[in-house]
Amino acid sequence: MKILKMLMIIGLCSMWALGLFAGGSAQNLSASEILQKSVQAQYPDIYVATFQLASIKPNQPDNVSQLKVSKKGSDKAVAEILAPPEAKGQKILRVGDDVKVFFPDICKIVPLTSKTTILGTNFSSTDILRVDLVKDYNATLLGNETLNGQVAYKLELKAKDETVAYDRVLYWISQKDFLALKGEFYTQSGKLLRILTFSDPKILGGATRMSKFVIEDALQAGVKTTSTIQEMEVVKDLPDSLFDEKELLKSCGK
Repeated sequence: MKILKMLMIIGLCSMWALGLFAGGSAQNLSASEILQKSVQAQYPDIYVATFQLASIKPNQPDNVSQLKVSKKGSDKAVAEILAPPEAKGQKILRVGDDVKVFFPDICKIVPLTSKTTILGTNFSSTDILRVDLVKDYNATLLGNETLNGQVAYKLELKAKDETVAYDRVLYWISQKDFLALKGEFYTQSGKLLRILTFSDPKILGGATRMSKFVIEDALQAGVKTTSTIQEMEVVKDLPDSLFDEKELLKSCGK
């Protein structure tokens, strides 16, 4: 129950957390097509990956955790907590818009909101388990900008409905390889909540992908969370039972 208490304490606040590049005439692409290519470049359709999260706050020791994330398509994902020891074995399950946390020690499943942060980090359950930007947002191309020496598309993303964690996002995507470079996340009133930067491209799952994400809290100076993909395997399929609540309950004998 420790993770549940932690979630209740930090409240319902807002992961981004995480294909292959396809060629074509970039200058003829629509904003939606650019966004689609970026999602495909960063995230395989079906994969298993290990993430390390580090929550950094001024004058406090770093809070480090590790997750094993299994994702199937755009609507099924499960994150198993590998560390810290007190939360090991707990799972965060997402099927469609439903996100829940499974506690094996008490054999109980508890609903979460898309904006609930996890493990004391700035990453929400949506950031970790839901990366279908094309489905969740309407995209508009604002123009081109140079960011960190790279020419990038600058997109504005507007949430299609209220189930999405962030109402508006400014998103920069490299024109060279369609990998995301930066994101800014805003409330409906226009207040900046999070600043996300992508870095450290590496070969993961057979393709070059950004391996490090840093989310900075725009409302609290010095508060940020880093997410590092330690390893990734692209697989042909994952069993649906992996994302089944009944199967989770069976695993603890209930």
